[in-house]
Amino acid sequence: MWSLLLEAGFFDIPPDEFADRIKQAKHVVITRLSELLQVSTDIRERESAACSLATLKKLETIVGRSGERRSFD
Repeated sequence: MWSLLLEAGFFDIPPDEFADRIKQAKHVVITRLSELLQVSTDIRERESAACSLATLKKLETIVGRSGERRSFD
């Protein structure tokens, strides 16, 4: 998962762009997972993509919460 975050540039982006980067990464993972479900029998890659998607969703939730807190400050 860390390699995905590094490749996506999550560590070098301004905080206000983080949510958009997560959405972009989710789109890439969903596209790949869709491809894997249609043509591949490699279950490990499917599981890895699904796990990455779940992690991105958790990050999205955390970023959303921190954004809500900032708006009350």
